[in-house]
Amino acid sequence: MNTDSKVRDFWITARLATIAIVVGAFIGCGGDEDGQQRMQSMVAPQASADSESPTANRVPAISEIALRPERPSPGRPIRAAARVTDPDGDATTVHYRWQTIRGRKLGEGATFDTSGLRPGSRLEVIATASDGHGKSQPLIRAFEITRPSLAISLVAIDSSEGTKPGVVLTSVVEMTNDDSGRADFELQWKVNGEVVGSSEELDTQPYAPGDVVVLRARANQGGRGSRFVSSPAVVLTRGAAPAISSKPLAGIEAGLFRYQIGARSEEPEARLTYQLLSGPDGMTVHEKSGLVQWRPTSDQRGRFDVEVSATDQWGSGVAQSFAIVADAPAGSPASPR
Repeated sequence: MNTDSKVRDFWITARLATIAIVVGAFIGCGGDEDGQQRMQSMVAPQASADSESPTANRVPAISEIALRPERPSPGRPIRAAARVTDPDGDATTVHYRWQTIRGRKLGEGATFDTSGLRPGSRLEVIATASDGHGKSQPLIRAFEITRPSLAISLVAIDSSEGTKPGVVLTSVVEMTNDDSGRADFELQWKVNGEVVGSSEELDTQPYAPGDVVVLRARANQGGRGSRFVSSPAVVLTRGAAPAISSKPLAGIEAGLFRYQIGARSEEPEARLTYQLLSGPDGMTVHEKSGLVQWRPTSDQRGRFDVEVSATDQWGSGVAQSFAIVADAPAGSPASPR
């Protein structure tokens, strides 16, 4: 045997001895589990410190089921909306099941049609959420089908005849739900905030331009009543102002001044009244005909300014001014201005 072979045999013998010593040390520990685990850790490769064990999926949870409307009635769809949270932040889907209180299935999906059900029917909606890996515990929301509520959909004032004081305004009221019979309407007409009537029509003759008219209505049926609903306001307006087309061309004749005011209005139902706004003592204006008359006294001499007006029943008016000279030559006309 050469020298190289002797050296190689020496190192092999030394390594075997070392392994025998290590094995003996562990056997001397009594063969407990800790010893076995330590032995395995020396023989098996160690896991990397950076490696992580996978985390188990956490399922979503449902905390609430909201219904719209809250008080469903027959013939109207109901929509359910579940409030879902997922601890892992995963996207979730919700399954809805609609059933009777005894468990009879009626439908699936977020929306349920109540057609064919009667008031008083007790139902349930069951919601279950899934994140694709697991499902939540089901949440049950019980509810009852209620009687259709009395609801007014429209309250308005028919002002097709106009909005000038003197016209008749008519109420317009429509219901949203009135499936169980005809409802009676309670009406309130208000002018400037005060209740002035409760019939279907309101005669505005007593009121003036600028007054604000509002109609309030509610439905009553079988001891039930809706809330009051108000119409848009109608403001009473003035009609088109009348016009005076005449002129006082004649003066004082035989000691008397006479002038017939000629006025007209574009409003077909206008009723004009006439008034003396300013003038000499003794001058008069007939309220309905518009005839102006004046017989000056011996003390009334010189120039006198006169102003007359024509006004309709809605408060629209026009004024006319002119001057009269007393003690002028016979036939001398007045001087309009």
